[in-house]
Amino acid sequence: MKCSGGISPGTPEMELLLHCARPAPGAPGATAPWPVMDWPRFQILATHHHLLPLAFRYLKSAANEGARVPAEWLEYFKRQSMQIATFNLRATGILRRLQRLARDQGTRLVPIKGPALALWAYGDIALRQFEDLDLVVRRGELLQTVELFQQEGYRLRELPSGADRLRYLATGHDWSLEQPQKPPHLDLKPVLIAHTLCGPESADWLVEALRPLAMDDGGELEAPGPEAMLLAVCVDGANEGWPKLSAVADVAALLASHGSADWAGLLRDAARLGQRRSVVVGVWLAASLLECPLPAALEEAARRDPAARRLAGDAARALAAGRLPSDVGSGAVWFASQTRDGWCGRLRFWFRLLFVPGAADLDVFALPKPLYPLYAFLRPFRLGWDAVWGRPRRIRSRPEVVSP
Repeated sequence: MKCSGGISPGTPEMELLLHCARPAPGAPGATAPWPVMDWPRFQILATHHHLLPLAFRYLKSAANEGARVPAEWLEYFKRQSMQIATFNLRATGILRRLQRLARDQGTRLVPIKGPALALWAYGDIALRQFEDLDLVVRRGELLQTVELFQQEGYRLRELPSGADRLRYLATGHDWSLEQPQKPPHLDLKPVLIAHTLCGPESADWLVEALRPLAMDDGGELEAPGPEAMLLAVCVDGANEGWPKLSAVADVAALLASHGSADWAGLLRDAARLGQRRSVVVGVWLAASLLECPLPAALEEAARRDPAARRLAGDAARALAAGRLPSDVGSGAVWFASQTRDGWCGRLRFWFRLLFVPGAADLDVFALPKPLYPLYAFLRPFRLGWDAVWGRPRRIRSRPEVVSP
């Protein structure tokens, strides 16, 4: 199989995973050739790329059509999908409760990705893996929201207890909170994605995009519409260098499920927010890798931006090769910088990346408050140290081969 961009999957396992990630995966029938599959390798790929539910959906359909899927592996993916569905339902209940608490104090919580994206893209909370709840909060409301959640038993995960909260608020970095032994944790964001990529105006735009999203139990979840969700997925993908196929699947599913959405209007809003190229890269990547048809406005935008098509091609080849995603490194940072709109956007990206201190800087150096300006000079040294010695931005567990 070759993708529409002429990109060949590196292994049969990656080819199968690409089939799983498509928005309308056609299951092979009993007469279709089924290559010899390294199932432990496929399990590792599906786990790393956060595609376990979509893998089970495809394999179940394939087995029903007569394809030779080992029963023990089909059962394994079923168990994993059920566990993910249970987690997702619990996380959705927590999100709805937090939205009600925040609304009572006059604050709007904007969920991006997570269960809201699962509903917009797949129509089913169980079909998308996520590990935390990303919530955008206007900067002027963020500190009172942190205090509200601390009263609910959450605690800050990364910011040192003695840090100057007002100064940290000005950086635009995330505020990560957790309840011990009670996932998911929360990432409160004063900007759409990453302080290097977005300004506070992105939060205002998202609040204005909120609309009620009906739930199966008759209740509602307040969330931005599919256009805003697509922007969130594409900007997040740009920030990470598109290391996971799940994000590409999200883009394809959103486009397939909402063909009549106002994509031309999204391009205008994305340009105003400095994110147009991020959107174009994301949609062209979905078209190239998952054979996703593009609405006319998005296809025309990609045609007019060869640099975006080149970036999407680089990401597509890396994913199709079957390499496992890694922590953010210099390659991903360079990729993110190239998705910025114009030279001013790129210069802002590098300035904020190099000189705006984050929670790790406050934790490593622990300067007294009068010396806070020195963090801007110390941050480049800390980043360089991390790059040389491989210190991860966040500790991530590496999944091992799991027997069915």
